[in-house]
Amino acid sequence: MKKIISYYLTVIMLVLMFGQAFVINSTTTYAKTNSWPTAPDLVGETAILIEPNSGTILYEKNSHKKMYPASITKIMTALLTIENCKMNEKVVYSKQNINSIQPGDANIGCQIGEEMTVKDCLYALMLSSANETARALAEHISGSCDAFAQLMNQRAKQAGAKDTHFANPNGLHDPNHYVTAYDMAMIMKAAIKYPVFLDIIHTTEYTLPKNNKRKTPYPSYQRHKMIYSTSEYYDPDVVGGKTGYTDQAGKTLVTYAKRGDLDLISVVMKSKDEQTIFTDTRKLLDYGFNNFQYVNVSKNDNRFDSDTDTLLKSPFSTDIANIVIDSSASILVPKNTKVSDLDTTVTFKSEDDSFARITYKYGDKVLGTAKIKYLTSESKNKESTESSTTVTTTTNNVKETVASQKQNTTKVNKETSKSDNTNSNLELILPILIVVIIIVVIILIFVMQRRKINRVRAMKRHRNR
Repeated sequence: MKKIISYYLTVIMLVLMFGQAFVINSTTTYAKTNSWPTAPDLVGETAILIEPNSGTILYEKNSHKKMYPASITKIMTALLTIENCKMNEKVVYSKQNINSIQPGDANIGCQIGEEMTVKDCLYALMLSSANETARALAEHISGSCDAFAQLMNQRAKQAGAKDTHFANPNGLHDPNHYVTAYDMAMIMKAAIKYPVFLDIIHTTEYTLPKNNKRKTPYPSYQRHKMIYSTSEYYDPDVVGGKTGYTDQAGKTLVTYAKRGDLDLISVVMKSKDEQTIFTDTRKLLDYGFNNFQYVNVSKNDNRFDSDTDTLLKSPFSTDIANIVIDSSASILVPKNTKVSDLDTTVTFKSEDDSFARITYKYGDKVLGTAKIKYLTSESKNKESTESSTTVTTTTNNVKETVASQKQNTTKVNKETSKSDNTNSNLELILPILIVVIIIVVIILIFVMQRRKINRVRAMKRHRNR
């Protein structure tokens, strides 16, 4: 019974804090002047564009259709290598590996018994797309390509992939080796968390040093042409990515780009040629950067303004000062769209410092969430003195820094006064009525429970006579 009462007390407090928002949400849809930005036409058979920090999907085209990936498979191979190896470990190229390479397969001319460091292997893998290097890394980590494929499938699921099955570490055609555009975006999202991965994919040229079999240095060149300043496909926002091609897969391309505080991952699959794959990718990135922006929830949603310091003391702990929306929470929205125009739902979920989450949606598109937090006096003081920071990683010869974890730093002037939340007497009365009804329900539940207990006790006494 105590749990029931505690739960409803939390509901009451939430209604008091967000009652006005609930009233608005129940009667308001999107502003008629706003609409989701018009998406570009792409040649590629499947594609997706996501913002990796929030997971917001900005564009989809058959994104869950199973496709052959070709060499974008090597993103997963690189991810597992980074997570399971040290950069100075020695990798040995086996006879079985070297003999498996067919004429026309991308390779760097490795020999049986050749030794390379993991670091050199990663550059050969991601720049030259060396198929024998992918196999060498797989054998080094798991003992065989089959065992490594199992590891790939496990890691893909952990990354959020839903419809992917890997059969080899390099992407050479196999009917049982397939991915989706959505799944590749999730795998890329996991990979870009590692600074070494970002360093590698943004490098245009890397020289493999001499080793026990290689008597002269070997230059390895990047195949993603959007990072070459001399290329017709150059895009200064592009950090890097991975290309792929087989006859069955067509042209495939995964790209990570950054402009300001906005990150994007694009995936285009089964495009007909080099020009269309890079053109499709540019269209997607321009669409994302030109039409979307981050906004801070607490600074841009006037429905949630309230004097929480004086009205919302928590009954659960003397240390808790009040209940607030997480001030660091930001969501990605179409430009010229107000946060207050979005649909919101509140889900009760107990976490370390919060008891509920607000989910913001544009139609059926989830744009992000914000925690409803218990804010202690100590954490409040700390939060007020800390400034927003952005963790950045400087890649080799990169003008644009790459953030591994980002916090929104967009400053938006809040010009709407708190009186906007009390535009009518009706909007004040409704939340109060809701609270009264909840209190009455709690009392009725308590009374009915007590009566039931008394009846049971009476029946037991009657039997014992």
